[in-house]
Amino acid sequence: MIDLKQLKNNPEYFKKSSRNKNYQLDNLIDEILLKYEEYLGILSKEQISREQLNLISKKISKNSSQKEIDEIRKKAKVISTEATFFSQQAKELKKVIDEKLSYIPNPPLEIVPISMSEEDNVVLSTHLDELKKNSAKPHWDILNDKKLYLKEEAIFLSGARNVIYQDKGAKLIKAIENFMLEVHTEINGYTQMETPFLVNQEVLFNTSQLPKMEEDLYKLKNGQYLIPTAEVTLTNLGANKIFKLEELPKKYVAATSCFRKEAGSAGKDTRGIIRLHQFRKVELVKIVTPENSIEELKQTMNDAISILEKLKLPYRILQLVSSDISFGSQITYDLEVWMPSTQTYREISSISLMGDFQARRMKAKFKTVKNKKEFVHTINGSGLAIDRTFAAILENYQDDKGNIIIPEVLKKYLSFDQI
Repeated sequence: MIDLKQLKNNPEYFKKSSRNKNYQLDNLIDEILLKYEEYLGILSKEQISREQLNLISKKISKNSSQKEIDEIRKKAKVISTEATFFSQQAKELKKVIDEKLSYIPNPPLEIVPISMSEEDNVVLSTHLDELKKNSAKPHWDILNDKKLYLKEEAIFLSGARNVIYQDKGAKLIKAIENFMLEVHTEINGYTQMETPFLVNQEVLFNTSQLPKMEEDLYKLKNGQYLIPTAEVTLTNLGANKIFKLEELPKKYVAATSCFRKEAGSAGKDTRGIIRLHQFRKVELVKIVTPENSIEELKQTMNDAISILEKLKLPYRILQLVSSDISFGSQITYDLEVWMPSTQTYREISSISLMGDFQARRMKAKFKTVKNKKEFVHTINGSGLAIDRTFAAILENYQDDKGNIIIPEVLKKYLSFDQI
């Protein structure tokens, strides 16, 4: 959520920043500002009524006659009713303003390239090793040929874009997850959490998935939702809290199933395990001070990169342009892994700084050295997407005989060293 006072002081900045994210919100911003002026006017009327009530109450003294007291109380009752009316009006109008304000995206930082096309995302660096740089057998054929998953049975159970891993496939998926968690907890210093898959509407609003992203979410009849990512649950561990300065940064990691409808992705990645409705992901979340947020963002990216480095998977780093970063993000870097079967890079992690955007929604603050309460900053990123890591290993670790060689760092979690 953006700061309403900042919006009032500089509406043109937020109009421009929204356009830079490909949102046309000039009219909405103008409407919010008109309602805000109305809101301030009602608050002023309430304050005047409260002041009048206070003055009238002081007129009652020991020398006041009963008639005078009755007249004063009568006037006070009228004014009190007015004050209550204005107070209720203000609350209802503020609710309307906040609802409209929730549709204004987080402005990108100045260093974010401005573009309406993802084709303009900036490649910061490329990291290739001696693995498959030429075409290789696609991972969906390997999954099928080596009986690592059950595709038709998964479709029968849950529909398209769902999978059942079996035997060595199931074991390798779990090994990848355990490896990632061990690195992030034992080396990178995160606290491992196990969080629910079901969350309430407020929780999704806090992390800005609602109201803008509702079409991608799975909603239950009781009003709860399946999580689209553990960012939702981990970030909300800071909701309604005031952290001591020495408690920050908070660093959380969780491996969860994630659920997304993938609305608008019809026809994309219909083969294999790149784009699933239910998938596994290791998520990294940080709650930090504003002063340290940029440095913590860089470190979060390095933490995600450490997984790719240890697995020796070819990858590249992208800085996303303004229209390609998420609704709530200030700046986003993507890690993309090399998929030799299609000679392309595919996203395997997205690391974002949200600033105080989520913190304002979930009322997460900290006490400064001067004992002042300020909003925290939040950071999130994949560390990594497990199914996509599995696919990348299958394609990059093929030998000349068609075997899949298990990466060295995963061997201690498995009873076999090739598939």
